[in-house]
Amino acid sequence: MTYQDAYDQLATLVDEIENEQVPLDELPGKIRLASELIIFCQERLRAIETEYQDVIEKLPKR
Repeated sequence: MTYQDAYDQLATLVDEIENEQVPLDELPGKIRLASELIIFCQERLRAIETEYQDVIEKLPKR
């Protein structure tokens, strides 16, 4: 899954939950999925930040 896929899916879930479009019996599962997607996005952002910092540190100093 890409970051964008996870983000889009999370945005859809949040919209459905906020607009009360999720049946009560499905709500716990949707909340768990949203939590998993948040964790995935956070981890992906941290990984990208680390990669970025590694590249920046390897650049010649001016």
